[in-house]
Amino acid sequence: MKSKSILIIDDELDICMLLKNYFKNKNNNVFFAVTLDEGIKKFNQYKPDLLIIDHNLPDGNGIDNIHSFKDSNLSLYVIVISAMSNLKSLALENGADYFMEKPISFSKLNALLTQNTPH
Repeated sequence: MKSKSILIIDDELDICMLLKNYFKNKNNNVFFAVTLDEGIKKFNQYKPDLLIIDHNLPDGNGIDNIHSFKDSNLSLYVIVISAMSNLKSLALENGADYFMEKPISFSKLNALLTQNTPH
């Protein structure tokens, strides 16, 4: 897998750290934010190839903001993660490339990243 720039936006610090460590071990540049506002700032600063975003954030929700992220980077690949499986169609309708229900399956995530994300 070619090195990617990845931004994780999730209000659960444990999930951010788990994903950050996972992707860093695969030689990616990884950044994270625990609020939507912080995530937007880091998105603009680091211009990631991949955005992994939770739906429920303390200052907004991820799904409502997918289009603005994608408008800033047309090749951005977006994965929405949420414990609420009923959000899958809403996430995809709003521009997400993939929806993953929590708890996160690292084997699915790895397969998805090696096959579908920009290289």
